[in-house]
Amino acid sequence: MGDLISVIVPVYNVAMYLPQCLDSILGQDHENLEVILIDDGSRDESGEICDAYARRDSRLRVIHQKNGGAAAAKNAGLRIATGEYLSFVDSDDYLEPNVYGYMLEVLRSEKADVAQFAFRDVYKHRSEDRIFRTGRTAEEGRRYLVRFNGDWTCALLWNKLYRRELFEGVFFEEGHKIDDEYFTYQGLMNAGRVACDDRIIYNYRRRASSVMLSPQSRNQLVLDRIDAVAKRREKVIARFPELRRAFDVPYLDALVYMSEYPDNSPESLNLLKAKLKAYFREGGNTLPPKCLWRGLLKLRFTKTEKLLAAYGPLQEPATEDYFP
Repeated sequence: MGDLISVIVPVYNVAMYLPQCLDSILGQDHENLEVILIDDGSRDESGEICDAYARRDSRLRVIHQKNGGAAAAKNAGLRIATGEYLSFVDSDDYLEPNVYGYMLEVLRSEKADVAQFAFRDVYKHRSEDRIFRTGRTAEEGRRYLVRFNGDWTCALLWNKLYRRELFEGVFFEEGHKIDDEYFTYQGLMNAGRVACDDRIIYNYRRRASSVMLSPQSRNQLVLDRIDAVAKRREKVIARFPELRRAFDVPYLDALVYMSEYPDNSPESLNLLKAKLKAYFREGGNTLPPKCLWRGLLKLRFTKTEKLLAAYGPLQEPATEDYFP
């Protein structure tokens, strides 16, 4: 059927939260769903919960695979998805009631390829609505693509409904601590029109496991973020040369900003220095505006050890209000 939504749900050790997630999907007003659950080698009862739900509802398809990480799990779902539309839900999160019908209506009425919505951060004792744009707007895809440089919600995967054809041949880059930053924009490069609506459709559960990371893991996040930002600029400019300045200047700004991360290591700062050096060696890149020169010169010529000492280690986050 033409309105089939493929919902990809990577699953790993979330038995405590998985039933609420699945109930929120299966109870939607729009019932024409293909729910693909990828059990990524869970060591708790998550795999059994997936199978039990699949026995009760034929709309569910379950894949059990050896643990390969969230990107590998989502790639497995992408390979078998057949719906005209595509949605992603993390297995420890949950949807608001009756949102898929609304999301489809927005996509169709705005003649868009992607529709983005608001969401809610859910903590153990409170919640926070995350509404960054009021009302409903729609814009040309390349104009929205430029928003990635300054609006982190653009890169989020799960606050959107997509036409699946946007991601034909596009897969998650495996082996990283982050996923969305490597993936979402590649589908958006194929979008002719993007709609944004302020209805809250998604509940993002804030868990201690996602913030209480080892220093090694936190440093890897920095390395991945540097790599992802660099690759996004390269791929967008290769596809849309007219957007070079729109991506060059924010890229340089991002290099300076990331050099001030408390989680930096000698490895990440040396990578930033190398990216900056490579930028100036490439032909045709945009000359930085005056406002960036001080930060760029500091990154380029200040010794790594001095940069590390200037910002110090990141303090451990308080987690009393986070889910386990």
